[in-house]
Amino acid sequence: MEQNGKLYVVQKTAPEGGGMTKWLFFSISVCVFGNSFLYGYNIGVVNSPALIIKTFYSQVYLARDGIETVFNPQDKGLHYVDPARYVNTTTPAVVVVDNNSNTTADNSTALSDNSTKGTYAVETTTVRPVSMAKTETEINEDNFIELLWSLTVALFVFFGMVGAFASGRVADYFGRKKGMIIITVLMFFAAMFGGITTIAKSPECLMISRIFVGLHNGVSVSLASLYLAEISPRSIRGAVGTCHQLFITVGILWSQVLGLPDISGGWGVWPWLFAFNALPALACLVLFPLCPESPRYLLIKKADEDGAKKALVKLRGYDNVEEEMEEMRVEARRASSVEQFTLKKLLTTPELKLPIIIACTLQVAQQWSGINAAMSYSTFIFKQATIPENTIPYVIVGQGAVNVLATIVCVPLMEKLGRRPLLIFPMCGMVISFLVLTICLTLLQSGDYDDSKKILGIVCIVVMMTYIIGFAVGLGPIPFIVCGEIFRQEPRAAAMSLSLAFNWICNFILMLSFRFIQKAIESYTYLIFIVILVAAIIFIVIFVPETKNKTFDEIAQSIAFGRGARRPAFNENGGEELQPMGDQKI
Repeated sequence: MEQNGKLYVVQKTAPEGGGMTKWLFFSISVCVFGNSFLYGYNIGVVNSPALIIKTFYSQVYLARDGIETVFNPQDKGLHYVDPARYVNTTTPAVVVVDNNSNTTADNSTALSDNSTKGTYAVETTTVRPVSMAKTETEINEDNFIELLWSLTVALFVFFGMVGAFASGRVADYFGRKKGMIIITVLMFFAAMFGGITTIAKSPECLMISRIFVGLHNGVSVSLASLYLAEISPRSIRGAVGTCHQLFITVGILWSQVLGLPDISGGWGVWPWLFAFNALPALACLVLFPLCPESPRYLLIKKADEDGAKKALVKLRGYDNVEEEMEEMRVEARRASSVEQFTLKKLLTTPELKLPIIIACTLQVAQQWSGINAAMSYSTFIFKQATIPENTIPYVIVGQGAVNVLATIVCVPLMEKLGRRPLLIFPMCGMVISFLVLTICLTLLQSGDYDDSKKILGIVCIVVMMTYIIGFAVGLGPIPFIVCGEIFRQEPRAAAMSLSLAFNWICNFILMLSFRFIQKAIESYTYLIFIVILVAAIIFIVIFVPETKNKTFDEIAQSIAFGRGARRPAFNENGGEELQPMGDQKI
């Protein structure tokens, strides 16, 4: 600018603590839509159409045994294509002979005069329409079909675990952004196999689709969390990290809306739910190349200081980024003095033991709190609560909407209240919700409260909603954020990979076993989650530090020295490495 005849050069400077800019917003949006959204979508997509897909499985396996059937939307059962072939189908029925009346106890079959008192097995025609091959109840109670369905749900999780183990190498070799672009090819294969399932008359196609989805999401969840943590100004890092969880919930809600019977959750059209995966993947493939790579990755991993500065200037919207650049240079100097972090080194480095335990425990608590059982199997949970079947899909959509709204509320709270309070208090609410759910389901199953069935059912819906709110505010987003914050740059990718592997392993165990546990102990299923949540709350109170508004180095130092430490971080020259930010209470 010119003033009093003199020319002054004006340099744009950083606003206090940094903030949101158009390129930061664009990069966050593309990242979460192409990755976090797809993760949530594939958690929820199997929920609403579960009964329809199980019926399809049953139909296919009957056909492979030579029994052709058609689906009847009125009774939701399978009927023979040629009933005449099966009209003589009989089943043994047990009858009791009464010598005085010479008839069975139910007067259904007359016996000869020389019959003696006792119990006999006789052949009687099956009591149901002769055209019926399998009723809806028989399909739901078929343990073979149940195992196939649980396997379909759980394959996504198992291969997500495989992807999580590989995510650290992908993140460090290709980079955060490029890695997320490359893995989109997996989602195109997933969409193709899921879309042709009914055409091919092959449940195996859907299982293969779930394998590709799992591999993609296992890698992308880790890369997205790293990318968001590394491109964000520290003043809004928690809020930006919450966007990851927010779009997971948006993905779940969108899958529930598409899964309504009147949209894509009906017989014959449900494969479109799985073909939809191609659209967000395509958006990621087209738009992500426009976004900058993580500046921290460029400087610390690739030693590209010029590229890192350009990316940082683009993300921050101002030129004076020297403070952040210096912070990254300090990390880079330290990273250059240590060898590459392998899994073995990660597990054998003494100062990383507590951070690893914290990261893995939070991921275990997140999954074994029961959230994905609630999201993937809530159809069966609400049937257990005697909710009318035609109402359940809309209750599930309401559950998804509550999940999204609660996560939106969480975004500003993350930087106001901090991580620890948003973990501890909502988890206490989750414990109370499951306790009330257990009581209500026990009363319903006792049969003594049939007059109050409707009220108890409504209470079950309400407490499931409060449970979802508690998870969305705390245990949903915070483990991803904390796991990205408690490690320095050099072990961060490997640590994130390990912790997410725990997340996927626990998820897989839950998804594969939940329906069988639910059938075995019914209403008492949720006591398991209560015990896990209480143990997790105790662990968090004792060991997990507050990470709000602190540098990565301050957080790592505080955990390495212990909860009671107040020592600052020092660089190799003996001076204070980074100035502390804000409140130093841990």
